[in-house]
Amino acid sequence: MRIYLTGADGMVGAALQAAIAADPDTRDWHVHAVSVTDFDIGDASAVRSSILRFRPDVVVHLAACAVVDDCEADPALAMRVNVAGVHHVAAACRAAGARIVYLSSDYVFDGQAPPAGGYREGDLPNPVSVYGMTKLAGERIVAALPDALTVRTSWLYGGDREQTDTVLALLRRAAAGDRMPLVADQTSGPTYTADLAAALLWLLRRPVPVTGTLHAANSGAASWWEVGRLTLSLVDPALAAVASPVPTPLDDFRYRGRRPMHSALNVDRIARLGHPMQHWRDALQRYCAAARLAGMST
Repeated sequence: MRIYLTGADGMVGAALQAAIAADPDTRDWHVHAVSVTDFDIGDASAVRSSILRFRPDVVVHLAACAVVDDCEADPALAMRVNVAGVHHVAAACRAAGARIVYLSSDYVFDGQAPPAGGYREGDLPNPVSVYGMTKLAGERIVAALPDALTVRTSWLYGGDREQTDTVLALLRRAAAGDRMPLVADQTSGPTYTADLAAALLWLLRRPVPVTGTLHAANSGAASWWEVGRLTLSLVDPALAAVASPVPTPLDDFRYRGRRPMHSALNVDRIARLGHPMQHWRDALQRYCAAARLAGMST
């Protein structure tokens, strides 16, 4: 299998590469991993040349401008990366005869009146931010390709950058004795990148491709404050007693871009296909066990 991976230096890209390398059935796959240091995803010629030169079977397109407020502050950049970039990758996939797997977000929904059990794949998107709008535009570009798959996920953690990983930021601030304010009235499905990577790898290994749109996130819903409280109690109960996160309304953060208030994704379809997603509490427990071993609370 020849896999071309964009966004290789991001949370999901790193986790997927680790999952491929750790699996004896996939570690001999040919993976060409690229990131922003290799070329500008908004450069159509560079994208086409790189993909055609490698001739992949599948392109896993993870590269994105994914910080909501950055997109709101610079819509042109969001359009260049999240829309034009997807168009360039999709065009190169068509030319190379490669299948595309595209990563999208729960932020394509408005979060105003989610159905019981979370948003399903067929529910009508209605993004409320530039980020959400550009991700939805990417979905529509990808949908025109044969055998294409859009995988929506939500609220990722498990990386190494505090700007994009709320759980990591919490642990580091708590270790310094700082009670971090966390949103208490917005909910979604907190998702461990290792679990998303496992789902993506399972999808890539299937002999019959899954197509269309699929939700892959840890099941259940929580606020970041709930996640933060449980994280500290699991990693270091003594630390939790002195550095418990401060429950804070979303409006108090005065973010530039709007967020959906309740955007958990329904993951019944991936379970029916044969890959049930763990509950977010179970996933967080595994993450925290790894965090204790790594000494992240000290």
